[in-house]
Amino acid sequence: MKKMKMMRAMFLALTMMAALGAAAQYVVSTGNHVRLRTGPSTNYPMLVWNATGKPVWINKGERLTYLGYNDTYDFYNVSFDGKSVYISKQFSRLVYPGGGYSGGYSSSGTVVVVNGVHVRLRWGPSLNAAIYSNSYGRPIYPSKGSRLTYLGQTGNWFKVRYNGNVLYISKDYSYLR
Repeated sequence: MKKMKMMRAMFLALTMMAALGAAAQYVVSTGNHVRLRTGPSTNYPMLVWNATGKPVWINKGERLTYLGYNDTYDFYNVSFDGKSVYISKQFSRLVYPGGGYSGGYSSSGTVVVVNGVHVRLRWGPSLNAAIYSNSYGRPIYPSKGSRLTYLGQTGNWFKVRYNGNVLYISKDYSYLR
């Protein structure tokens, strides 16, 4: 049963990566046995496999989908196994496919910039809509300064694409650029 769940999760992750296509930014590990963290500094715990409790290690050359950057501690926010986690900039590098900045821009060139810390994304344009969360029910927050693909707006909400999902972010904590 656990093996089926893991295979399903891997299939979904591969499907999401294929949907993002070559235009998606990614972070590449520059070292072996690089730790992933649950937050943007070494003060946060390492990511561990739930079944075994062993730390997750990333090897040199492995690619992770870029979600944002925390300039306070020099950590990239990345997607790993469907989770929003962090990797040190010291042991990784950001790659821009095609030579230019491609992540976050819509066809019109407009992006929504996150202007706060712990800003919640929601599944609908309302405070009553469910909060975008991980499999443990913890909210997934884009980093301050993250550029999200702008898809439109409804009332006081921007419609954005984040981690391959269509979500909403309050205009009180973001702005168009």
